[in-house]
Formats: sequence, C-alpha cells, structure tokens
Amino acid sequence: MKKTNSLTIREIERIANIIRKEFNISIDSAFPILKIIEELHYNGILTLQILEDNDELFNESEVAKYSPLDNFIYVNESTIEDIENGEYRSNFTLAHEFFHFFQYKILCFNFEEVDECKPYQDPEWQANEFAGQLLVPDEYVSKDNYDPDYIASRFEVSKECACTRRLKYLQRKKR
Repeated sequence: MKKTNSLTIREIERIANIIRKEFNISIDSAFPILKIIEELHYNGILTLQILEDNDELFNESEVAKYSPLDNFIYVNESTIEDIENGEYRSNFTLAHEFFHFFQYKILCFNFEEVDECKPYQDPEWQANEFAGQLLVPDEYVSKDNYDPDYIASRFEVSKECACTRRLKYLQRKKR
C-alpha cells in the first residue's frame, strides 16, 4: 500500500471547491468530469487514453487508472460509454483518477510504500473523498429534505454515491 501527505476532509473539500471555481462550475451544477479531462487533454496538460475493456493494462477489477510516469489517465471504453449513456457511476471513477493527477502533478505529494497507514494518508481514501466532494457538494447532502434520487439526477452520480455522501456527512456531524 502507498502512503502520501496527510489531508483532512476539510482540506479535500477546499481543493474540490477550488477546482469547481477554477473551471467555473457552480456549486449547484453537475461537475462535467469527462469534459474537463478532455479539455486538459486537448490543452496538453494531461493525456486521456481510452482502451479496450480487456486491455492488459487493467487488473480484473480496474476500469481506469492514472499513471504518473506518463501523465495519462487510462480508461476502458465501457466507462466512457456509460457516461455517454447517462449511467453516472463512471463519473466518480474519473473524478477519483483526476485526483491522482492532482496528487502527483499539482500538489506534488510524496509517496512511499508501507504496510499500513492512516486513512488521511491513504491516496485511495483521499481520491474517493475528493471524488465525492467534487461531484456532490456538502451543501446538498446536508439539507433536511435530502432526496438521494434528486441528488443523483442533479449531480449526475449514482444513487449509491448520493447515499454514501449523505451517510458520511451525517457520521461527521455526530462527531
């Protein structure tokens, strides 16, 4: 497992909000992650490489990955097709990989192999937290009249993502 620089939930939320502002995406709009990654690709900042679903680059459970060595986000065809067909679980996948790009290229985090680490030092935990924060802002999971179907539709995420964001918000509120 890898360990990286520590990030708190609030720091991750701040990064997600800065990125929304940087790309001029309002807090009440779906974040067009595929469009943003394509824009970065066309501007030579990051490369998006779409591969066949059975490409040897991916493990059985992988559908996308970021490679810091060549600054590529590799993604399988069906992930892109899902987004294009309105199946939005893949937006979370792309936002997760997008954060790995930020960890390596923008934030210049250090990484080391370890046997275990705290969640706030785990790059995978950080990327998952970021994807949730970027795609579904806290303002919407904190509402008393919270509706997961509405959130999923409005922010173009899966219902699972909408429910997970709400659950995490409520758990943190109790602390």
